Amino acid sequence: MPQEKSLHMNHRQRMRKRFAQQGGFSGFAEHEVLEYILYLAIPRKDTNPLAHRLIERFGSLCQVLEASEADILTVEGAGPAVARLLTTMHAANRYYSQNRARAPRAFQDLEEVAAYLIPQFYGAVTEQVYVLFLDDRNCPIKLQKVTEGTVNEAAMARTQIARLAVQCHATQAVLAHNHPAGAALPSPSDIQFTRELANALASLGIRFLDHIIVDKEGDYISLQQSGRMPAVEPTLMQGVAGSKEKALEQGKKENHGSV
Repeated sequence: MPQEKSLHMNHRQRMRKRFAQQGGFSGFAEHEVLEYILYLAIPRKDTNPLAHRLIERFGSLCQVLEASEADILTVEGAGPAVARLLTTMHAANRYYSQNRARAPRAFQDLEEVAAYLIPQFYGAVTEQVYVLFLDDRNCPIKLQKVTEGTVNEAAMARTQIARLAVQCHATQAVLAHNHPAGAALPSPSDIQFTRELANALASLGIRFLDHIIVDKEGDYISLQQSGRMPAVEPTLMQGVAGSKEKALEQGKKENHGSV
């Protein structure tokens, strides 16, 4: 037993030296990365067998980190400390990605907008819908998570988006949602919702700049840049005066009546 313990310690020392020399996990196999991470939760035992079991159970290192605590606990040898460590790492990575992609004082183009919005969907396993509100100088005013669910389910949020745009005095808006289980291609319901929202915002004098769809890998498509952005109905621009005041008044009534 002492000899086995010595072998584990020497192995860890070699792994740590390798990590330090390479400045990270470059050249590490997937199971070795997980094995190294598990040192933080399992200070003395060999973590190699558990790393293999976790990857075998979930399919990849990414899927291990995306697993819930309850699912991780079903793997032999994975106790509460391991489950907390792995789920905390995933949450920290998500926070890091979002924090790193801070909004600039003013966006220069739609690519810059997309680069800011994509990290909001890091690790998301369900569809989420965000709206970025801007002023007329392309400066961000507010990023709002509107709903979680499919975009066609978010149709009920159309009025909410319009009201929020008015309340924060936005003159422009960008919609973004993710396809966690499919390609970043717009469905018919995505296009329909985009058309309806564009018309609703146009009636308030607010420009709907783009709808960005992001897949699980972080690839995206811009409806504006791909020529899929539906045209706003010209007649909806008539009678814009007073529309914003009506939307605000409706919002006040609903807020007054809420618990």
